[in-house]
Amino acid sequence: MQQKFTPCGRIEKDHRALAVALDGWTLGRLVIAAADVPALLQGREVDIHFVQQRGEEVFIGYAGRARPSRSGKAITFWIESRMATVPRAALEAVVEGKRESARLSSPAPIIDADKEQRKAIDHDLVGSF
Repeated sequence: MQQKFTPCGRIEKDHRALAVALDGWTLGRLVIAAADVPALLQGREVDIHFVQQRGEEVFIGYAGRARPSRSGKAITFWIESRMATVPRAALEAVVEGKRESARLSSPAPIIDADKEQRKAIDHDLVGSF
């Protein structure tokens, strides 16, 4: 059985750093620092930060981490409780400037079929007509 993935954002080069645009993220701009990009591509885990600008003041906070997948064919991002992935080849093309951006994908939710079968057939209908 093959895992299904759904698009959930994109990753692009921002100078020498990487900017992560994750659907639904509202706390600022997600970035992987320029110094961490080579480390990530060499197989190490790196931090993902969010950057907020409040007038003249800039706040940088921890948002998650990125690391190569077990197979090494993808880079996995963990931001809060969300997981997203990008093919390693696509990310390398972005870093090298061959592509403008690469698509982030997240695993589709796994449905517990037994739990769904136990529900009454009319469980989601309005009680009266």
